[in-house]
Amino acid sequence: MITIDCHELTLDEQLALAAAISDGLRGKALALIQDSKIVIDPLKTDKTEPVEVEAIARHFVSRRKDARHYAVERDGDFLIVHSPDPLSRGRSRKKAQLPGNLLQCPFCFFVTPYQELYNVHVRSHGFPHGF
Repeated sequence: MITIDCHELTLDEQLALAAAISDGLRGKALALIQDSKIVIDPLKTDKTEPVEVEAIARHFVSRRKDARHYAVERDGDFLIVHSPDPLSRGRSRKKAQLPGNLLQCPFCFFVTPYQELYNVHVRSHGFPHGF
């Protein structure tokens, strides 16, 4: 089974890469996200080659605006996609995991459950009517 480790990518980048791989394999297999990995699930009896998936991943990376900072490595059936900003994944996941009763400032890491305090804080960033 071909597995792609993409723990350095944001969730949006992972979804885009999985979609690109599924499209590139043209019905032979489907790319599914499982935790921080993309696994290739074959749909037909044809064996999907890791070289083919690597080529699709490299093409996906080459279309990025900062493509020279990304890297794709292959070790047998295991691929790793490196990001120029591996911490961005943590920031996007942290925001996604915030409970519904908390408000987080879009400009810094300030968090509060109180709407009025949130509005005052956002105004302190220079926005007179809040955000």
